[in-house]
Amino acid sequence: MLLSRRYDDVNRYSRRIVEERYNYVGNLSYEEIVSLIDKITGGLGYKSSEPLDIVQMNYAGSYIAWPEKVTNNSRVLEIGTGLGRTAYVVHYMAKPKIYVTIDASGEILYVALYRNPIKVYQEVLWLPDVKVIFSDAVEIIDCLNDEFDHIIHDGGPNPRKNKRLYSKHFLHKLIKLLKPGGSLSIFIGSERKMQEEIYSTLIELGLQVVETVSLPFSKARVIHAYKL
Repeated sequence: MLLSRRYDDVNRYSRRIVEERYNYVGNLSYEEIVSLIDKITGGLGYKSSEPLDIVQMNYAGSYIAWPEKVTNNSRVLEIGTGLGRTAYVVHYMAKPKIYVTIDASGEILYVALYRNPIKVYQEVLWLPDVKVIFSDAVEIIDCLNDEFDHIIHDGGPNPRKNKRLYSKHFLHKLIKLLKPGGSLSIFIGSERKMQEEIYSTLIELGLQVVETVSLPFSKARVIHAYKL
């Protein structure tokens, strides 16, 4: 389906699997939902003393999404759907032609789609242009037969623990999906050595790094770059 760009079919199939296989998440309490979000996403940039502070979350999400680079005709690819924060930030700024978002966690996708504590995030994930893919991005990267204007890589709170998503092999394939002149925003965590490794890899792969920015109230950083 992906090879033939049948995103509508993949989207329907992914949502159905998530709803059927992970419906036990719907029985969790609010506190358990928040705990699950923290465990999988690392907290989305809010303070532990103020769980699910949408202002703080959107502020951090705007750095990760780099939404200024998205236009109404943009084709966007996102690695790491999470709660839908970056999708919301992008759609607040523009109306992309298509927004393909991939996540390997059925639990977090169930929360995002059906038990999302941030209703505007849930609503944006049900917009017609948003195509959810429930899969491991590393495993399906070769099936994405497409080109995108903007790519958002938000592969988890600690890149060191998920190096497959930050390997030179995967990033090379990801960048091949980016149109010439297209933009990439990639979350690189807070560990200095890992930040330097990812930065060097992107330069080696031919990207022009525009800036490296720090998330508010955090040591975590994001790289904004262009494909030459």
